[in-house]
Amino acid sequence: MSNTGATGDTAGKAGYTSSSADLERWLRRHIGQGFGAEALVQSMCQSGYEQAFAQATVAAALSAAARAAVRGTAPDNAAELGIGKPAGRAGDQAGGRGETGAQGNRNAAHFAGREIPVLFTLAAPRVTLYQQLLTDAECDALVELARGRLVRSPVINPDTGDENLIEARTSLGAMFQVGEHALIERIEDCIAAVTGIAADRGEGLQILNYKPGGEYQPHYDFFNPQRPGEARQLKVGGQRVATLVIYLNSPPAGGATAFPKLGLEVAPVKGNAVYFSYRKSDGTLDERTLHAGLPVEAGEKWIATKWLRERPYRTD
Repeated sequence: MSNTGATGDTAGKAGYTSSSADLERWLRRHIGQGFGAEALVQSMCQSGYEQAFAQATVAAALSAAARAAVRGTAPDNAAELGIGKPAGRAGDQAGGRGETGAQGNRNAAHFAGREIPVLFTLAAPRVTLYQQLLTDAECDALVELARGRLVRSPVINPDTGDENLIEARTSLGAMFQVGEHALIERIEDCIAAVTGIAADRGEGLQILNYKPGGEYQPHYDFFNPQRPGEARQLKVGGQRVATLVIYLNSPPAGGATAFPKLGLEVAPVKGNAVYFSYRKSDGTLDERTLHAGLPVEAGEKWIATKWLRERPYRTD
């Protein structure tokens, strides 16, 4: 199962109607965090599940959780789908409402004992701004890791699938493998906890540097399955479902992330992160997620970008 707002060129309106171990783990985790039926059903539907199936599955899971609470035990049978068994790093199921954290605080997310406030959330499309997702020290460390491997950032050619350099994207970038470094692994775990999307569904973390005047003109992050070059990208992990952009410094001027169809600009503030997902409730791609990195007017901009897929991401 993928996240809230997952893109779906595979699910369509018919939706998925079968359970899985991942779905069971996801339900256990999010019921344990205090999510209600409406939020769980909405998340499942936006991740490609058929609505009636989602409603029945969530009702059964909540009922099992209530029975377990009365007994004072956690269900040990996967069919019960109750509160309990913590999931591992790769198996922590996707699909949660990233703007809602553990411990019952619906205005913050949580990771490793830290409370990460939510500054705002748009419901449709889902756009959430987190305050201080990373500490200043973590931001600085990521920048230093990236300095030695910066190269000009390419884009995917929609017709061939090759990586090309274009004038619309002027950043320098450094790509890291999943879990390549202890710091990166910790950040990936934080991203998974906040977004509800398992770490194994993320592409490698990309660090980008924009010099004065640098920009990335309006574009979509999801792949168009009608274009042969982009369709090739769906073979490893399926469609991209969401993006998380973490600001690693605070430029003196410019460099905002703009959503022109929403009339929204997110200022680049060190440590903050903006999350957005791409699927409407009917499973279609949401073109309102068109976005851009506005020109840097003074200083430079550093960001970390994480693209998240609907299935475990494999490059081999």
